[in-house]
Parts: sequence; C-alpha cells; structure tokens
Amino acid sequence: MRSNKPVNMDIDQLRGWASVMDKAMIASLVATLLAVSALGITTFLSFRYSGAIRAHEQAALDRYKDLESEAARREREASAAREQAAALERAIATERDRTAKLEREVSLARDQATALAQEAEKARQRSLALEQAAREATERVTQASAENKAAAESARAPLFDAAEIRRRLADLGKMVKDATTRAPEPGREVTPEATPPAVAAPAPPPSPFVAGLQRYAGTPAAIFLLGQISDAPAIGATISDDLGQAGWAPQTWTWGGVAGIYGVVVLVRDGSDPATHEAAAALVDALGTAGFNASKGDWPANWGRFRGTLNGPQIPSPTDAAIRIVIGEKARKAP
Repeated sequence: MRSNKPVNMDIDQLRGWASVMDKAMIASLVATLLAVSALGITTFLSFRYSGAIRAHEQAALDRYKDLESEAARREREASAAREQAAALERAIATERDRTAKLEREVSLARDQATALAQEAEKARQRSLALEQAAREATERVTQASAENKAAAESARAPLFDAAEIRRRLADLGKMVKDATTRAPEPGREVTPEATPPAVAAPAPPPSPFVAGLQRYAGTPAAIFLLGQISDAPAIGATISDDLGQAGWAPQTWTWGGVAGIYGVVVLVRDGSDPATHEAAAALVDALGTAGFNASKGDWPANWGRFRGTLNGPQIPSPTDAAIRIVIGEKARKAP
C-alpha cells in the first residue's frame, strides 16, 4: 500500500527522473507527429478515393440515364412502327375489299356483255331470217305477177271459165298479202310467207341534257366517284354516257379515302378561260334540270394535289382536265 510518508530524494535522483520524463516527452511528441502525419495522409487518400468514387458513380449514373433515354426512344419508335403496321394492315384490308368488289363488278359486267352478245347474235339471226323471208316473198310476188301475165295472155283460149280464173287470182292475191303482212312467230323457222324486213325507224332526237351540251363538244372532263357511295358508279356511268353523246371527252376515276361531299359538284381549275367556265355553268344547269343536286365551285388548293387515292386510267392524268365532276352522297334530288 502507498505510504503517505514523504520520500526523501537527493538531487541525482531528481535529475534522473527529469531525464526520463524528457525522453518520454520526446517519444510522445514523435509519436504524436507520426500520428498526425498518418492522419493527414489517410485524410488525403480518403478525399482522393471519395472523389474517384463520386466521379465513377456520376459516370455510371450518366450512362444509365443515356441507356434509359435510348430505351424510351426505342420504345417510342417501336410503338410508332406498330401503329404504322396496323395502319398498313387496315389499308391492305380496305384495298382487298375494294379489289373483291371490283372483281365482282367486272364479273357482272362480263356476264352482261355475254348476254348482250347473245342477244345481238339472236337479233342478227332474226334479221337474216327476215331478209331471207323478204327475198322469198319478193320472188313469190314476181312469180305471181308472171303467172297473172301468163293467165292474161292465155285468156284468148282459156282452159277454165272466167269464174275459176277470178277465184284463183283472188287466192293468189290473198297469199301475197299474207306473205307481206304476217310476222314470224318466236322460236319457229321463218317460212316464205314471213314478213319483209321492217323499215328502220328514224333515230330519236337527243335528250335535253345532250342537246344543251353539244355546243361545248370536245371539252375534257374528269369524273370522280367517291368510293364509299354505293350508287356513285351508276350515276357516273349515266353522266359519262350523256357527256359522250354530247361530244365531250369524259374520263372516270374512283376517289378513295375522301368523304363529306354531297351532291354533284362541278369544279373548275383556277385561271381557266371563260369558255371553260361557261361550259361548267351549262353543265350545272343541265344536271339540275336532269334531277341532280348540282353545284359549281372552285378547287380549294393546288389543282394537281388531292387527298386519298384515285383509281382509274393513267393516261390522261386525273389532273389534266380543267373541269372535275365529283359525285358524292345524295347526288339525285329527292322525289
């Protein structure tokens, strides 16, 4: 146990203890300097390592952001491509339906052409039969005239009495009359007693529509039929036939992808001459008189540009004619 008694030390002992304390202080100071140096080096290295770590993290974050933006852009492009593919599929389906409809119309037109050809062949055969019957009837009339002449010459020495001759002449006249008035029955072969060919009837006068537009003969016109209008082809064919009879030069195209046009609209190219405007005005009046909801207008944009698609002849171009006839919904007036 520690004693509280004072210790007596001499000067040499004090000097020894002071020397030991000095050495301990120097060692402590050196250790402190070494610790401070190590701490400074460690702090410097820690700052550099932290800066490198932060730079690496920032670079990795920038690369991640770039990859994320690239992925979003690729996703948008893929979505746009999917929408475009869907639109193309719808367009292909629409064109396929239109092609099937056109094939049905072509088949129907081919059947009608075949029926018309058959009727024309029957009419030709009937005409040949009538011509043959007329020739035979003419021969019989000539023969009857010769027999009458011979009977008149032999009247000086008649083999029959006068009553018998008059009876035979009456019978012969009756046979000639029957041969010239009787028509052949359907389905029966024509006999010599058939009727002679009928005299061709004079051509009927042109309709008011055709007569009113004949003074503008030679005017080219483009007829646009809206694809979704069911009665547009029939109306377009009627107008095209009438314009052709009037001497115009119509061409027909089917206009797809366009809607919202009512009646029959006659459009005139901007800058056309007064004769073209006069022909268009006369066409509108004639269409109105013929029972169509017709109106005159101007093309709202460049004459060579249009929305949708035009199916029809390539020559001439649908943009060549200075007059366009667009057939839309409710083209005919209500009864």
